[in-house]
Amino acid sequence: MTTTSNGSGHAIDQQSQSTIADHRNSRATADRTALYAHPWPPVQRFAGFAEDFSRFLAAQPSEQARALAALRDEPDRHSKFLHESLAEVYAHWFGYRDGAYIQHDDDAGELALYQAKLNLERDLFEHWARPARQPELTDQSAAADFLDQQAARNPGVHHPLFDFLATEATAEQLTRFLQCEVIRNEVVDDEVALLVVGLQGMQKAVVAANLWDECGRGRLENFHTYWLRRLLTATNGWQALAEFREGQQPWFSRITSNVFSAVLTRPSRTMLAYGCFLIFEGWVEPHFRKILQGLDRVGMTDDDIGVYFSAHVKIDPRHSQELSDGLRGQLPELEPDQVAAVVQGALLAVDAGTRQFDAMLAYLTRLSGTPSAQRTLSAADAGG
Repeated sequence: MTTTSNGSGHAIDQQSQSTIADHRNSRATADRTALYAHPWPPVQRFAGFAEDFSRFLAAQPSEQARALAALRDEPDRHSKFLHESLAEVYAHWFGYRDGAYIQHDDDAGELALYQAKLNLERDLFEHWARPARQPELTDQSAAADFLDQQAARNPGVHHPLFDFLATEATAEQLTRFLQCEVIRNEVVDDEVALLVVGLQGMQKAVVAANLWDECGRGRLENFHTYWLRRLLTATNGWQALAEFREGQQPWFSRITSNVFSAVLTRPSRTMLAYGCFLIFEGWVEPHFRKILQGLDRVGMTDDDIGVYFSAHVKIDPRHSQELSDGLRGQLPELEPDQVAAVVQGALLAVDAGTRQFDAMLAYLTRLSGTPSAQRTLSAADAGG
């Protein structure tokens, strides 16, 4: 009979019991999780690509490159086409109902989609993105210190969009913002799952812990996406969100999702994705406090509306710090180019987010024609 050491025995005991919530009481579970009857994410089934993107897909790679180069002379059209097209590409990569080839294989179609992805992402990184100049950091502890500073003080932390939501936005404007926010976060658990792939050591540990939180620590009613279902139900928002997606969703609301997907779906960009995610997590607490302030001001105080935001105010400061500590304590130590990639990813996130916030503020203020629309109009509002 094989015996185990105390250390081995402790490890075995730790994992011998399931940490998944006990769902044998089916009635109680059904009461808590009734909203799982709605398909998620709340998207329509794929019905074909947009006309412009279909033409792009049919073109040869060299023709695609020339078409993108020509569009750069008109930054607004270039940005709109780039981000709307990338959104169609990533719908396939995440495998939900709005994806092109999720129930059958299509070698020719998927090859064309992948070729388009390569050209679009090349344009995204080489011509559209404008990250700040990167410091020369090759030591992972020094890089973690730099990222702590970035997470606390980058231009997106206290962006005027969130002051506007807190103190000026009408209920209509807040509702429109919430629609974009649900779309941005509706597959964040899958984004984190993709981030786990290719990491090891402490970095893998902290991202896996983050994913466990996203998945409610095994309780269906505490999945973070389930809190979004509660928000939509409390605001009668399911049908409204479907209508908003059909021709109303502004292209710039896809910026951060597209940049994150671009770094998540190419193995060479794993460390970029890690740095990108650290910044996104660092923004959550200051931004969500402002959103909650605005919701309270206009009387949208139902717990079902606010739970997603109030929970993340508590959770995400820890997530952000764990990501930084994971980099600081990573073994085996990262190569210098990997450290540099983490920093580059963080700066990409700052660029993408602040440009999205600029455009979103201008968009929301135009809904009612308030003077605030004039205070932060930027190139991002025009698509640059």
